[in-house]
Amino acid sequence: MDHPDHRSAHATPTPKGGGIGVMVAFGLFFPVLQGVAGQPVFSFPCLMAAGALVLLCGVSWLDDLYQWHPGLKFAAQTIAACLIVAGGVHLTGPTPLAGAALSVLWLVFITNAVNFMDGLNGLIAGCLACAALCVGLAAPFFGVPALQWPALLLSACLVGFLPFNFPHARIFLGDVGSQGCGLLAGIASLYIASHTILPRGGILGPALLFPLVYDVLFTLIRRLYMRQTLVQAHRGHLYQIIYRSAVAVPVVSLLEWGLTLWGGGVACLVAPTTGFWSGMAGAALLILPQLAWTLWGVLRARQRAIGPW
Repeated sequence: MDHPDHRSAHATPTPKGGGIGVMVAFGLFFPVLQGVAGQPVFSFPCLMAAGALVLLCGVSWLDDLYQWHPGLKFAAQTIAACLIVAGGVHLTGPTPLAGAALSVLWLVFITNAVNFMDGLNGLIAGCLACAALCVGLAAPFFGVPALQWPALLLSACLVGFLPFNFPHARIFLGDVGSQGCGLLAGIASLYIASHTILPRGGILGPALLFPLVYDVLFTLIRRLYMRQTLVQAHRGHLYQIIYRSAVAVPVVSLLEWGLTLWGGGVACLVAPTTGFWSGMAGAALLILPQLAWTLWGVLRARQRAIGPW
C-alpha cells in the first residue's frame, strides 16, 4: 500500500502493484506476438533483455515492500542496463566503448526519469502508452519493423491499466511498472537509434520521452542551483508545481500526454532531413513548448503562493 504523506497527490492508502499486471501481461504475450510476426523469440538480445527486466522488476517489487536503500536500486538498474548492452542493444558510436558506456548511462537515466515522474494519476502510464503507440505506428517508416508489435503490445498493456489509475486511482504502477516500462522505453530508443534507416531517425525515442526528460533535468539543475540535496524526496517537479497550483490532475496528465504526442510528430518531421536548419527547427519545436510549460508553472506557483519548491 502507498500511504499518503506531505508529498502525495492522493489522500487514502492505495495499492501500488499495478505494474506487476502490466509487466506480466507484456511478458506473456511478447513471445506469442514475436512468433506470429516471424521474429526470433529466443534470440540473445531478447533473452538478455528478459533477464534484465526480471532482475529490475524483482528488485523494484521488493523495494515497494521493504523500502530498500536507494543504492541497491541503483545497482540493480546498472546491472540491468549492462545486461541490455551486453545483449547487443547499444549505440555504435562515436567508438564502440563510448557507445556502450553512453547506452548504459541512457538506460539508467531514463529508468530513473520515468520513476521520478510517476506521481500523478495516469501521467506516466498515459505518456508511455502514447509513446509506445507512436513507435508502433511509425516503426516501418523509421526502418525498425521489429519494434512494431512489441511497442503496440506495451501500449495495449498500459491502456488496459489506465482505467484503474485515471482519472481516479484505485491502484498505482509502483516501481515495478515505472522502472520496468522505463527500461523498455530506453531499450526501444537505443534500438531505433542503432537500426533506423532515416538520417535523424534516432530522434524518435528522445523526442517522445522529451517531456519527462526535460522535467527531470530542469528539476535537477534547479535543485543544484538552490543548493538542495538531490537524493532527498521532494515535490518540486514541474508537473507537481502545476498540480499544487490548483490545476486538476486529469488536466496535467492530459497535457503531458499531448506533449508526448507532439514529440512524436516532431520526430517524424525531422527524421528524414539532413540539413542544419531543419535540425535546429526540430530542436526548437521540442524545446519551446517545454519553455512555455515551465513559464506557466512558475507564474502559477507565484500567483498561488504554493510555498517552497
